[in-house]
Amino acid sequence: MIDRTAAAFITFSFLGFFGATINFDSLKPGTFPPFWTAIATRTSDAPRWEVRRDSTAPTRPNVLAQVSETGPGSESGLAVFDKVICRDGDLSVKFKIAANARRVKTAGIVWRYQDPRNYYLLDFSVDEKSIVLFRVENGQTRAIPVRGGKLGGVGVSHDLRTGQWYVAKVIFRGNGIRVLFGNRQLFDAIDDSLAAPGKTGLWTRGGTEASFDDFRIDRKG
Repeated sequence: MIDRTAAAFITFSFLGFFGATINFDSLKPGTFPPFWTAIATRTSDAPRWEVRRDSTAPTRPNVLAQVSETGPGSESGLAVFDKVICRDGDLSVKFKIAANARRVKTAGIVWRYQDPRNYYLLDFSVDEKSIVLFRVENGQTRAIPVRGGKLGGVGVSHDLRTGQWYVAKVIFRGNGIRVLFGNRQLFDAIDDSLAAPGKTGLWTRGGTEASFDDFRIDRKG
């Protein structure tokens, strides 16, 4: 049973369940939040996510952090929000990649998540100084060309740094995708591959230690 204080960290629309805003502040540090599922894409063990206190959090005191100590050869770890399923929506989150993260320093957000082999991914890489849009379909990861990109048409250069909070937003409608970063429009893209409604969530690669706050999904269709 979920007590009322644990459930209070989700805000619902007055007109029905159209979206949710999560800041994790009502939850006990060291716990895993309700309505979420931790998923590994290629390793046998689920990644370790937990609520942690962070004095730098945009909304204090808590964040949701990926804290697994997996090696750089491991693949992705996801935390999927189970309560909202949508085809069209507005997804935003604030994130920070830890300064003490090991060799791989990459985090991201996902939408239209069907299963560990099918979803869209927006990838933020400190190592490659880039923001790239990917499609994961039948377990195969493909970069999606973007309009306004500078990396061979598949993303944009950005001087991402560890230990710093950023805010990102994805607006997805039909086959159209728009990405905003720091409240500035970054690029648009078109892709027809994953059209079914799905869940949204958070993502890290290769044991990247990252923190997330103020996760918001507004269902538009």
